[in-house]
Amino acid sequence: MSNRVLVVDDNRDAADGLGRLIQSSGYEAKVVYNGQDAITETSDFQPDMVLLDIGMPGLDGYETVREIRHRRSDMHLIVVAVTAWSRDDDKRRAYDSGFDLHVAKPMSKKTLDELLAILNPTHWEAAGQDSAPAIR
Repeated sequence: MSNRVLVVDDNRDAADGLGRLIQSSGYEAKVVYNGQDAITETSDFQPDMVLLDIGMPGLDGYETVREIRHRRSDMHLIVVAVTAWSRDDDKRRAYDSGFDLHVAKPMSKKTLDELLAILNPTHWEAAGQDSAPAIR
């Protein structure tokens, strides 16, 4: 079974482009454009990773990740804040809200590849690493 990645961003062009890039890397991707749909798809699509924008209208990323964690506390899931909000306070708030990682926009292809590698331990083990690559 392929690894599943849910992309959540109110910027439709950015979200769709990231979804296509993930698919071209051999992963299954689903794209939604708001927090409420992210909560629903986390249950329905069962992703292994969620790339979640913080600054969205309605439910922002902080509220969305808290609700995802509340509803799916039994599910192993990596949730990454992908956001232009990258001050130290923003990062601290992201981690306090339930994000596992914080990545500043715009995200490079190299960073995306590093994130996706987290889903494939055999890939990073074959490269001689003891653990997943560090995300900056």
